[in-house]
Amino acid sequence: MKNFKKISFLALVLGWIGQIITHIVWSNLRHESASGGDTGVVIFWSSFFLLIYYGLFILIPSKRIINLSEKIGVLNFTLLSGLYAVIGFTILIGWGFLISNNFLGVFLDAFICGLIFGLTFHLIWNRKRNELKQIHLIPILTLPILFLFLYLYAFPKLLPSIAYNTVPQYVRHDILKNTIQKFKVGDELSELQKALPGEFEFEDCYGNRGAMLEDFQYVIEVNCCKIVRIEYGPRQETGYAMGGKRKPCS
Repeated sequence: MKNFKKISFLALVLGWIGQIITHIVWSNLRHESASGGDTGVVIFWSSFFLLIYYGLFILIPSKRIINLSEKIGVLNFTLLSGLYAVIGFTILIGWGFLISNNFLGVFLDAFICGLIFGLTFHLIWNRKRNELKQIHLIPILTLPILFLFLYLYAFPKLLPSIAYNTVPQYVRHDILKNTIQKFKVGDELSELQKALPGEFEFEDCYGNRGAMLEDFQYVIEVNCCKIVRIEYGPRQETGYAMGGKRKPCS
């Protein structure tokens, strides 16, 4: 049973990571960014409900899961695990999404989590079960923390332009705030667009954009594909005025 707990929890953690990646991809396809799909909310609540799912749907029927994994092939077990995860998710909280008919992409997340769990569990339980005896539980428990550190901190710091559309909203705002402060009047619009993809799309290289974030506000005006005005600083009660006149390009 001790090995079962190790293997099943490791498989569940990998499934959770897989479903987060799936949700990021789904959010970008549907909302053009991970923040548009409430990825940060999904990370928090999926962690909470997966622990409940682990206790009710994995630990309690552990003998049944073991018997199935030893009797049926890896493909059938993986598919069955995916369907089982969707059923468990629906029972716990998915029914609410069905009633509202909204945000149905989370069912895909649950299915992917179940698939990865089933594949991982079947392969390890039937091929590497004895080798896992030497692995302490602590590295398995710290795996989710390592993933979150890499995804929410290291990735945005090292590759902010790539991370911009793949991270939750609060991390995205940090990237926006830190990146804007690197630009000045006269810089090319194309460089700003590369640094913050999808954020500053102006027709005919003219326009303005501003926002008031939680602790930061800014305004950027562009003319002739160059930044002609940029202001930023701590958030105030009123934002910056916008609306500069368009000037002919020389």
